[in-house]
Amino acid sequence: MPWVRNLRRFVGTGAGLGSEALMELETKRILLEIFKERQRKSAEAGSIPSFYKKKPEEGSISSRVQRLAKYRFLKKQSELLLNADDLDAMWVCLRENCVIDDATGAEKMNYEDFCHIATVCTEQIGQKCKRFFSPSNFMKFEKDDSGRIAILPFYLYVMRTVSCFLQEKL
Repeated sequence: MPWVRNLRRFVGTGAGLGSEALMELETKRILLEIFKERQRKSAEAGSIPSFYKKKPEEGSISSRVQRLAKYRFLKKQSELLLNADDLDAMWVCLRENCVIDDATGAEKMNYEDFCHIATVCTEQIGQKCKRFFSPSNFMKFEKDDSGRIAILPFYLYVMRTVSCFLQEKL
């Protein structure tokens, strides 16, 4: 059996299956390649971002700038906000320019009245109230068969929006 003899000779030289030392070297080489590949991939991915940053020390320049920026932002927002007198003036405009529904007695306005009230309020109050008189705000409210909305829910919406911002400010 020549193939058995050839096989024994091949295994005996160490070139076939190899000795333990050669097998160890080959295993280390493969593991080292795998390690380098993973290390290269992690370097490409970058570092993990930090999600926590310490607050700046009290009295430092960054804390002063932060406080000043917050103060200016809140001041600008409060200038855009309706105050109590503005809300009263808006309510008077709404009441003067609405139509009373014969069936329910509710004060209602259609879209034309809504646009007219927007111009009157803008003249009396200023640009602060303009954002409440957008077509999308008109569409938020329930309409009757004539396409009119009640003025009270609209006014309550304006008040809730204003008071919500005031609470956030605190």
